[in-house]
Amino acid sequence: MNPRKLRITVAGTVLSLFLLVFLGDEAISTRLSRTLILFQFTPSLLKLIHRTDHMAGTCFILLVSASFLFGRFYCSFLCPVGILQDGMIRLRRRFYGRHRYRYLKAYPVIRYAILLATVVTLAFGSLTLLNLLDPYSLFGRMAAHPFKSLIIWLNNLAAGGLESFDIYALRVRRMHHFPLSILLLSLGSLGLLLAFSVTSGRAWCNTICPVGAILGLVSRFSLFRFIINRERCRSCRSCIDVCKAGCIDGKRFEIDPARCVVCFNCLDSCAKSAVTYRAGIQAAVPVRWAPSKRGFLLTAAVAGGTLLSAVSLFRPAALAAVKTLPAPVIPPGAGSIAQFTKSCSACHLCVSVCPTNVLTPAYWEYGVAGIMQPKMDYWQGHCDFDCCACSQVCPTCALRPFSLSQKRQTRIGSVILDRRICIVHVRKKHCGACGEACPTHAIFPVEKGLVLFPEIANDYCIGCGACEHACPTAPKAIRVVPEPVHSTALKYELSAPAEMPTDDTESGFPF
Repeated sequence: MNPRKLRITVAGTVLSLFLLVFLGDEAISTRLSRTLILFQFTPSLLKLIHRTDHMAGTCFILLVSASFLFGRFYCSFLCPVGILQDGMIRLRRRFYGRHRYRYLKAYPVIRYAILLATVVTLAFGSLTLLNLLDPYSLFGRMAAHPFKSLIIWLNNLAAGGLESFDIYALRVRRMHHFPLSILLLSLGSLGLLLAFSVTSGRAWCNTICPVGAILGLVSRFSLFRFIINRERCRSCRSCIDVCKAGCIDGKRFEIDPARCVVCFNCLDSCAKSAVTYRAGIQAAVPVRWAPSKRGFLLTAAVAGGTLLSAVSLFRPAALAAVKTLPAPVIPPGAGSIAQFTKSCSACHLCVSVCPTNVLTPAYWEYGVAGIMQPKMDYWQGHCDFDCCACSQVCPTCALRPFSLSQKRQTRIGSVILDRRICIVHVRKKHCGACGEACPTHAIFPVEKGLVLFPEIANDYCIGCGACEHACPTAPKAIRVVPEPVHSTALKYELSAPAEMPTDDTESGFPF
C-alpha cells in the first residue's frame, strides 16, 4: 500500500475516533478512551510519573522506541492536533489551490527555550505551560467547547424543526457551561493553529509544540529516515513544494530528521524516486566549533539558570497566594487538591462527558498552576449519584477510576446550612427541596411546631451538591464546602420495618 495513503487512512481513523471520544456520550467516550488515549504522548507520560501505571509505561516506551526507529511518525499518524492541521491544509488546498512550500529556517532557540520552560515548570509541580501547549490537551479543549457547542446547537436546532412536524427522533440537549475566558482561549488556539497551517504548514509543530521538540531530539537518531539520492535528483523542487514541515534543503540535498513529520508527501511526489525512506544513519561529519554555537549554549545555560531561580523564588509565593483563594470542590477520584492539580492535563474530557454539566473549567480558583483544570460548579448541576464517567475517561489518572459503589461513599465535600437565608427558618414554612434531592439521606426533616426543619448528618454526606443545586434561594442557603483530602462517608442503612403483632388464637377471616 502507498505509504502516504496509509498515513491518510490511519490519521483519518484516529481523528474520527477522537472526535467521537469528545463529542459522543459517556458510554462511547468510556469505551474508546480506555485504549485510544494510552497512545498519546503526554497523558501516558503523566500517568507513568504520578501513578506508575504499567500499561501507560508500556505505551510510552513503545512510542519513544518507535520514534527511535521511524522518526516523528507520531506527529502525522497519532497526534490529533497534527492531523487536524493536515485537514486544515487540505481544505485550504481545495478552496484556494495548492500552496507551494519552501525550506524554512529552523529556530532551535525558540523551540528548545519553550521546551526548557515547560520541563522546568513541570519539575516544580506546575502543569500550566504543558496544559497550554500539549497537543492532546489543546485538541481536547477545542473539541469539548467550540466543536461540541456547535454540535449541540445544530442538534437542538434540528430537534426544534422536527418537533414542529411532530417528529421526536432527536432530543434537545443542554449546552455545557464554561467560562467565556475558556471559550475565547480555545477559539484563539484554534485560530492560531489555522493561521500556522494555512501560511506555513507544520511550523507550529516545529516551533511551539514541546512534544514536537522532544520527538525532534529523538528523531535525530532514528534508524529509518528520508534520504535524497544526489545522482537521481534533478532539482525539480517537487519534494520541497509539498513538504509541510519545510525541512528539505534543496541546495544541500538534506532532509532535517528533527523537523520531518514523516508524512510521505515527498516520497509520493518524486517522479525519479530520488527520495527514499530507508534505514540509514548518516556518517558523522566533523563540525568546527563556532563562536555562535558557544554563544547559543551560554545563552541557553544562563536562561535555564535564570528560569530555575525565578521559579524557585516564585513558587512559595504562588503557593501562599493559592491558600488565600477559596478552594473549589474537586471531582470524585481526585483524592486531594495537591494530587489533582499536579496530574490533571486540562484536556476537559471529563467536562465533555459529564451528564449533569456540574464539571466546569476553573480559571483562577486553583491559582496560576491550575488554570483550566475542572471543578464542581453546583449552580450548573450536581454530581449524579449513579454516575462515575469522569473517573473512567480521565487519561492521566488525575481522577482515579473506581466502581460506582466506591464513588457513592467518596466524600468530596460536606454541606453547611445558612439559617439566615433558609426559607424554612426565615419564613417558618415548608420547603424540603434539599432533603428531597439528597441521595444519601444526609439531610432529614425534624418537626418543630408543625414545620419540618432540615437537619444535617454530615457523616453520610458525600458533597454531591444535589441539595445546593435544588435550593431555591439566591444566594444558596445550603452550600457544599470542599474536602481538601477526600474521605469515606458512612453508608445509610434503612432500618427494618417493625413486624406487626399476631394473635395465634385467632384464625380465619377477622370479620
